[in-house]
Amino acid sequence: MVTNMAGLYASQRAEHAWALLLSLTRGVPSTTDDNGRKVWPMPALELTGGTLGIIGLGGFGLEIVKRAVGYDMTILAIDPVRQDKPLEVTELNRPSRQNLHSLLKQSDAVMIACPKVPETYHLIGGKELAVMKNTAYLVNVTRGGIVDEQALIVALKSGQIAGAGLDVAEVEPVPPNSPVWWEAPNLIITPHRAGSSQHRPQKTFEFFCDNLRRYLKGEKLENVVNKNLGF
Repeated sequence: MVTNMAGLYASQRAEHAWALLLSLTRGVPSTTDDNGRKVWPMPALELTGGTLGIIGLGGFGLEIVKRAVGYDMTILAIDPVRQDKPLEVTELNRPSRQNLHSLLKQSDAVMIACPKVPETYHLIGGKELAVMKNTAYLVNVTRGGIVDEQALIVALKSGQIAGAGLDVAEVEPVPPNSPVWWEAPNLIITPHRAGSSQHRPQKTFEFFCDNLRRYLKGEKLENVVNKNLGF
């Protein structure tokens, strides 16, 4: 039997995902550059009343939902195991190519909140990016490899999507000569720190001690990995 830390760092990861999205939609990086050039920035995009697509509705996905409610967004989600649809979620479907493309077509922003397993490798590739709105944004703070980085660069350069925020990459740290650094416009990259928090060490210690206590008492453990699903 194997357990993991699933959901333990969900709140800080959700905060980071929203920080990336808001930085993109409000033009924070470009505004900083414009300030240096003494140029007045262009108008920003409003998320309120828009549509948010969430791929994966586990603990992390639910934390994203909590924050989306404040923006009065229509929330679409895909998840392979969740049975109950939260009241805040407008539509919840099982993973399929058709359902994924439907979510991508409708969304003004897409956040990836699923684990990296064989089924999710390059889940977002050229075909998926091609069906997104050219005003849409993509955010991934889970695992590298879920998004095809080469396809993402092409989509950003061509204007197929408006921007992307990544806290993860297929190769980490991202090599200095990677085209991700210099070929992709309107891309924000952070160094895999979405799960960071001043509370993380204490949270980890308390969770481990609680599961150890459960094990010693013969009680049901928290976060047992489903070996068939891989998470």
